[in-house]
Amino acid sequence: MSTYINPMTDFGFKYIFGREESKDFLIDFLNNLLKDEPGFDKIVDLQYLDKEKSRRRKRERGVIYDIHCQTTNGKRFTVEMQNSNQNYYIDRMVYYASKAIVDQGEVGSDWLYEFEPIYIISFMNFCLEKFKDEFRIDAALCDLRTHQPISDKQRYIFIQLPLFGKDKPEECSEKIDQWFYIFNNMSTMETMPFTQKDRLFRRLSSVASYANLSDEDKMDYDADLKAYRDIVGQLSYAEAKGIEKGIEKGIKKGREEEKTEMIVNMMKVGLPIDQIAVIANMTVDKVREMFGNQKIW
Repeated sequence: MSTYINPMTDFGFKYIFGREESKDFLIDFLNNLLKDEPGFDKIVDLQYLDKEKSRRRKRERGVIYDIHCQTTNGKRFTVEMQNSNQNYYIDRMVYYASKAIVDQGEVGSDWLYEFEPIYIISFMNFCLEKFKDEFRIDAALCDLRTHQPISDKQRYIFIQLPLFGKDKPEECSEKIDQWFYIFNNMSTMETMPFTQKDRLFRRLSSVASYANLSDEDKMDYDADLKAYRDIVGQLSYAEAKGIEKGIEKGIKKGREEEKTEMIVNMMKVGLPIDQIAVIANMTVDKVREMFGNQKIW
């Protein structure tokens, strides 16, 4: 068993960021993530919203989980961790934001459609082809010509964790990089870095220690860790089978109908379009041309 809990599990993510006892971790993370945001007011406190919103269907356990909270100055946040790609991923993020806006609506003609800003922050344990090689993607409502924001009411921040490029603690001088380093490496670390200069990380070292969990929490964490490992194993198997099928049916035989079937199968298991294109010996544009009407990506 590792020294620290894995923050990419449901239990680990919510134990670190989703509890009243440890909400100062989430506050510190959000403040450092958004410190360069124009007009951003430092978060001093937050409250967690309806926890029912954070519950997922059983089949998604180990794949998707999120935290909903609101700051004292009215901003609403959905902080999500997702371990695998899926169809309509960006659409789902937009739906989250739209739902959070609608939830603020008031009955009656006196309401003038004023609502608090919505922030959607997504930790992605995978990469999207459309995001290329960008580690962090910031999106908002902007003028397409000038790229100037036209509203501060919707913000989307996507973090492609596999693309975090700092491999050693000494490379992380910024606090937000220290958070990302810990998040990416906590499950394999023997000691917590950055504790000499930051007491918050000293406390995180204690809170996130597997040995310090209660017996009940250990049982919950172990179950979530198994679910997470099962998902990782299933994705690895699906990817391997997709490649194997691609070699056998699509490339070796060269029959167009089998190549089409191969591509569809790879889409079903969630392989990124750039990998599908390589396996199918096609360009990304050609794959999009063949299957664009299905809105897979």
